Amino acid sequence: MQVTRRQAITITGAVMANILNIPSLAMAQARQKVILGQPSEGFIYLPIYVARTRGFFEKEGLDAEVITFSKGGAEAMAAVLAGQSDIYVGSPTVQLRAQEKGQPVKSFAAVQTQFGSDLVLSADAVKKIDLANLKDPKAKAAALKGLTIAVAGPGSLTDLMVRHIALYGGLNPDRDMTITPIGGGGNMLAAFGQKRIDGYALSAPTSTTGIERFGGAMLFNFAKGEYPPFADFLFYTLIARNDWIVGKPEIAQKVVRAVWRGLLFMKSNPDEAREAVRPFFTQVPKAEFDLAWNLSLPAFSDSPRISEAGMMKNYSFLQEGERKSVGVPIGDSYTNAVVDAVAPSLK
Repeated sequence: MQVTRRQAITITGAVMANILNIPSLAMAQARQKVILGQPSEGFIYLPIYVARTRGFFEKEGLDAEVITFSKGGAEAMAAVLAGQSDIYVGSPTVQLRAQEKGQPVKSFAAVQTQFGSDLVLSADAVKKIDLANLKDPKAKAAALKGLTIAVAGPGSLTDLMVRHIALYGGLNPDRDMTITPIGGGGNMLAAFGQKRIDGYALSAPTSTTGIERFGGAMLFNFAKGEYPPFADFLFYTLIARNDWIVGKPEIAQKVVRAVWRGLLFMKSNPDEAREAVRPFFTQVPKAEFDLAWNLSLPAFSDSPRISEAGMMKNYSFLQEGERKSVGVPIGDSYTNAVVDAVAPSLK
């Protein structure tokens, strides 16, 4: 068959186009899918947001999808157990209770290494308890007596947190104060603004809205370790099934490397990192966002290595808050094998 000059040019152009397109196709085909599930949106996930915006997952050859589960940590953990997502970005307390039921999961990298929720008091409550002159942590905790504090729900992390603080101050949380389950941040801020509650427990930026917009104040700065029982608390980690961690070490290492780069970028380039997070919180006024950033940044380390002491804080938190021991050996709750494998590439 004879080929005309025009046909030859067309064929050659098509072949060249295919050749030139091979790298992008290969990259798209080679990119490995990984699904991360988180139970909320908030400043708890700062290194994840930074890694997403700065392209750290893509640089690792990952197609990272993040799913937010509206029903909280239990739902996000259930998705991991069912194989609907690969990683639960959340509290080790949820993981520990799942392990007690025989579920083969563990933490393999730290995300936030100070307690990530806050307890914000109203301006009236701050004045009533004379917060400015309370220096002793136990005296601060005891000052909750008679106050009404909103939490997300019964048995939630915020509920356990408030109860823990009350007990630390020598109070009976069911008799000496009122703990009100009220739902999410919108409900809390509405009640706070209407002065129906004296305070509320939640993470930034909802916590900082109460400070910036309504003149409230934090009882403790958890990010700086002001509350002794929560100092160096391993608050959020990357959690996965044991068979996934062992069976997909390459993907696990790539995820950890991307998150680690996010942590390092937050420390070395805080202004740029802050702007990388901003697109996820466009509805938050700039003043509230900036305050949330400044207050949250100290809660993150420059390394995702898990501290046994930090993990043990989760054991104590559950045991003291639920009055029930944790039947999981500490050695079964986490591994640093993935972090150790990644470390040489980031030196």
